[in-house]
Amino acid sequence: MALLAGVLPDFDIYFKPLIQHHTYTHSLIILLPICAVLIMRFNGLGLAFSAGILSHLVADSIVGTIPPLYPLSDFQLGIGLGLPSPADTTLEVGALGLVLVVAYLSGDYKLVTQSHREGIYLAIPMVSIVTLTLLFAGDNNIPLTALAFSRKALTLITLGHATLIGILGLGVLQGVRAVIIDNRQRGRTSNGQARERQPVGSPLPSNTSP
Repeated sequence: MALLAGVLPDFDIYFKPLIQHHTYTHSLIILLPICAVLIMRFNGLGLAFSAGILSHLVADSIVGTIPPLYPLSDFQLGIGLGLPSPADTTLEVGALGLVLVVAYLSGDYKLVTQSHREGIYLAIPMVSIVTLTLLFAGDNNIPLTALAFSRKALTLITLGHATLIGILGLGVLQGVRAVIIDNRQRGRTSNGQARERQPVGSPLPSNTSP
């Protein structure tokens, strides 16, 4: 959930030109009340979702800037270390490592190593990461493949993204496998119950003497 929320602020790319990128979905005066409501309403789940959203803003404010008071003000807040930069590379790789550690501690790694129906839901962050990357590159006229391996820092980030997408994709396949297995078992159970209900035959009438 936190992984999906971590890319959620960049979903404004889907709504261009209705919403300008890096405005409403990166504003603290908009997101903080939303996060507060999520935490109060959904407790731990809301906290994880909110942490993912706010971590995105923290990362953006380190490598660039965010408009914390938008639409009331265009004031920009951030360090602006640049993208790509050693700071951005550290954040990207660190975030991937944190996701892996949390998945291991929480037991969510089993969605990838074992067949679970819930693994299908990993398609949401997987598709989100892929489509957002493609949309961002297209929106900025960036030759994605050439850029991805143009520098050592970007190559490391690209490999991290590819690893994450691969892990999520494996989880989705495990989810699909679990669904197929469950459907087969249900089909066998239904057939077995139908056979049990089928009458074997009525008993022959007995001959009785008058």
